[in-house]
Amino acid sequence: MKTYFIIYNGFWNASPPDPVRRLEAALVREGVIVRVLKNTECTVTVAPMVSVAPAAEGDVVLFWDKDTRLARALEAAGVEVYNSAAAVALCDDKSETHRVLSAHGIPMPKTLLAPMTYVEVTAPIDPFLQAAEQQLGFPMVVKECFGSLGEQVYLAETPEQLRDLAYGMHHRPFLLQEFIRDAAGTDKRLYVVGDRVVAAMKRINSVDFRANIAHGGEALPYTPTPEEEVLALRCCRILGLRFGGVDLLRGGLVCEVNSNAQMAGITACTGVDVAAAIAREVLRLEERRV
Repeated sequence: MKTYFIIYNGFWNASPPDPVRRLEAALVREGVIVRVLKNTECTVTVAPMVSVAPAAEGDVVLFWDKDTRLARALEAAGVEVYNSAAAVALCDDKSETHRVLSAHGIPMPKTLLAPMTYVEVTAPIDPFLQAAEQQLGFPMVVKECFGSLGEQVYLAETPEQLRDLAYGMHHRPFLLQEFIRDAAGTDKRLYVVGDRVVAAMKRINSVDFRANIAHGGEALPYTPTPEEEVLALRCCRILGLRFGGVDLLRGGLVCEVNSNAQMAGITACTGVDVAAAIAREVLRLEERRV
């Protein structure tokens, strides 16, 4: 009988984080065999053949991590992974999220990608920063390409602040983005599972330009428009997500798409058990796959 593993990052979390606990409880209620593992508890062998212990061919993984090398190895070893390694990689790297969605005509704030550096950001980047100032103006949003919970998102209000933020990135890739003034501190998160939006909330933050609950945002239940639902579903299909959170700004602009979106806030304010919806969707897909 197949095992349903839930894998999370052992460096970032000493014990299973809230979404993992919710998913575990939801799968247990469905009567399947469940094991929760840190990525550090998995042994990946890539030669002479690919295997990932303790998972085996035919098992299933709900992948609540961004260790895409592990996810790819699991897939190569015959393990079904939700969300897929390719989908997680596209969402984890914000520059890739924007590139792929833009190619499909998804509306987003104007976004510029910073040039790559191998060690530190230094004076050669100054022409790019000057061009960004001309195109985006101030304030402008500065985002590291890899980050969660709004922790790696900043606001530059002057050329000096922009330069300080850019130089402080060192080797970390980042992007610069148009600041949508009438959306400051607010957004809408639509949680997609399968082919429908199962829950939605509006986040309002009066003390920070970021709407994230982790930064003081308040979550309120929200009923999305049909157009917003279509947009969220389209984003998930383009990125290959079976489930995920789509963040929309005022005017129907896509801000971000998360393959491992938090559940506590949206479940608390809407009463929708998102983890249960994900568990049922994964089991439905597995029944169809057999």
